[in-house]
Amino acid sequence: MSEAHPLRSERVVIFASMGRDSVVARSILAEAGIEGEIYRDLPALTRAIADGAGAALVTDEAIRHGDLQALVAWLDDQPAWSDFPFVLLTVRGGGTERNPAAQRLAGLLGNVTFLERPFHPMTLISTVSTALRGRRRQYEARARLEEVREGEDRLRLALQAGRLGSWELDLDTMTLTSSERCKANFGLSPDTSLSYAEMLEQVHPADRTRIQDSVAHAVATGADYAAENRVIWPDGTIHWVELMARVVFGRDGCAHRMVGVSLDITDRKAADAERDRVNELLEQRVAERTTDVERLSLERQRLVSTVEASSDFIGVAALDGSLLYINRAGRHMVGLTDRDSVTDTAILDYLLPQDRARFADEIMPAAMRDGRWAGEFQFCHLDTGKPIEVHLDFFLIRDPATGQPVNFATVTRDLREPKRVEEQLRQSQKMEAIGQLTGGVAHDFNNLLMAVVGNLDLLRRHMPQNPKLLRFIDGAMQGAQRGAALTQRLLAFARRQDLQPQPVDVVQLVQGMTNLLTRSIGPMIELRLEAAPRMPPAQVDPNQLELALLNLAVNARDAMPDGGKLTIALDHSDESRFLHGEVMPGTYVVLRVSDTGAGMDEATLSRAMEPFFSTKGIGKGTGLGLAMVHGLAVQSNGTLRLRSSPGEGTTAEIWLPTSAIPVRQAEPQPTAVAKAGPATILVVDDDALISMSTTAMLEDLGHVALEASSGAKALKILSGETRVDLVLTDYAMPGMTGADLALRIRKSHPGLPVLLATGYADLPDGLNIDLPRLGKPYTQRQLATQIAKLLHHMEEEGSRSAPSG
Repeated sequence: MSEAHPLRSERVVIFASMGRDSVVARSILAEAGIEGEIYRDLPALTRAIADGAGAALVTDEAIRHGDLQALVAWLDDQPAWSDFPFVLLTVRGGGTERNPAAQRLAGLLGNVTFLERPFHPMTLISTVSTALRGRRRQYEARARLEEVREGEDRLRLALQAGRLGSWELDLDTMTLTSSERCKANFGLSPDTSLSYAEMLEQVHPADRTRIQDSVAHAVATGADYAAENRVIWPDGTIHWVELMARVVFGRDGCAHRMVGVSLDITDRKAADAERDRVNELLEQRVAERTTDVERLSLERQRLVSTVEASSDFIGVAALDGSLLYINRAGRHMVGLTDRDSVTDTAILDYLLPQDRARFADEIMPAAMRDGRWAGEFQFCHLDTGKPIEVHLDFFLIRDPATGQPVNFATVTRDLREPKRVEEQLRQSQKMEAIGQLTGGVAHDFNNLLMAVVGNLDLLRRHMPQNPKLLRFIDGAMQGAQRGAALTQRLLAFARRQDLQPQPVDVVQLVQGMTNLLTRSIGPMIELRLEAAPRMPPAQVDPNQLELALLNLAVNARDAMPDGGKLTIALDHSDESRFLHGEVMPGTYVVLRVSDTGAGMDEATLSRAMEPFFSTKGIGKGTGLGLAMVHGLAVQSNGTLRLRSSPGEGTTAEIWLPTSAIPVRQAEPQPTAVAKAGPATILVVDDDALISMSTTAMLEDLGHVALEASSGAKALKILSGETRVDLVLTDYAMPGMTGADLALRIRKSHPGLPVLLATGYADLPDGLNIDLPRLGKPYTQRQLATQIAKLLHHMEEEGSRSAPSG
């Protein structure tokens, strides 16, 4: 059926064979503003109708005996939307109920309205107007059908360009309907059947349970379904397929269908590259639909739902770069709301000024020439103006029939979160490596200091009362003790210090340090304390927390040489999810130390927690203060957060987990242990200097000291006839550690006490033995105290186990 001219399609064609009927009818219609054209024979009438008309006004006698074959053939060939109307003028009594000829005409012409003569002019006008209105509705239905078919063709074009297969699962019958592309994703030909059971059978056995669980979860919760799984093709090769779907609920609130798409992502998995997904061209919904329109619209809505469910930026643009569509995730990425229009914008509006020339001169021509451009790029957030790092996949869509370019499309992934996680992992690995190095250095340094401290302690006890010489020894001892304090800071950074975590009232702890903090920061700095009401206790070592707080206060003082304000605020928060995985979810006590000092730039802030990094002058700091605080926080299952900018001061936040156990009241100090009598003590250490120093200190205390340079030699001495009252052993020894030796001794000599001396502040995890420990370096007094405690405890155990008289 040829396309009618818009004015001709509204005219009324008139055919009457008697007298002035045609002229009179045209005159009546003209007075009502209706155009009418008169034709003198049936062939001319038929050609006029085919050329375009709104209705036909004919008389009964004009067509009753005429050759209607051509007219009836045209009517039979009308498209589905068309039902051409006729107004048939009959003589009185000429209706179908009494006129078989009229009944025959009605059967041939179809849409016929009978009007008996004579008639009032208004009746004619009303009848013809009704016929014309019906014809206009047919034209409207035709326009809507054509619009929806065009939308369907363009959406199918988008699916083909994106290599997406479509599928639908009836959840009531578990019947699977899939497109040819979907079957191809499973290695099947278009004519091969694919049921839901057969689809699951092709899924790799290792992925099958996960796929079934994901489908069950989506049906139960209504959540979108997305899964990547391996598929075994009929030829035995393994491919990757990504399945995405949305659950469709009925009016009864129950899930009835899953509608989704499939994508072969084998190449992307093999190359460890980006997914290629293409979803395009959303059309405006049509208000009124016929049955065919509703069916086509439902398919379009399924595709729209799939695109809108994607977490990637999906957009469609004209060849000149003007935007046609951006999905919900894309709008959120660049700062648009669902109400904002994108059709009056272009791609360049979402780019930084310095990137626009590259996009216009390089990326768009490359996509037009090669069909696709992919790589890292950046968008611009419309509100903040900040760059958004993305992986841009920008490609050309061609008309499959003509091969001509029709649109650009993009599937763009936000890289900010992956890059942040990658940088966080890299920083964590770097700090872990530095921690392992500093921990090992601290252990070796403690061993060296042990020999120094031990010999200095003995030298002082046996030195004649010469004040000058004693001052020299005291100076050396102070230097050694400062070295020991330095190793403690190294171990704190390496998270190897020996912590005694317990429930701590942090508010009370900070208030108890007020005088110390005031003296430490000086009179030019104002100290302010702020605490939220009803603070829960924190699980932390109180002594180490005091040292950490003092370190932060001293750092703040050094950042405010001309005075300022230091604020210590205490609060509790359950917003740990904003820490990006640094701590486990839960409630935390937050100790916040803020100053009004010079602040730090981004480069300095990024290195602030590294050991030995300091912005202070030479001799004014070790660079271990913040490293120690960070080590304490992490070892306490918390974290340290720093915020700073030049000219705006610095804020340090220590996040510590809360304790469900109330704070314990201070217990009375135990009475001093009496000095132990002479005992035979076996000293086990592979370092000759430490062994010699320790032996000398023991002998000076009146004990008998035996030496062994390894665990094997110690066991040999114990297996002999010499009685040993206590074993003092180093931990880190080649062949057999001190812990291994202690386990062997407990089996062979169950009652023999073992004291573990180690340069590590904390022993490795996994030691299934609880031993008393003496940290290196130790003084003779500390050594004597520990030995007295163990021997006294052994005597008490012996007296309790002895039979009563």
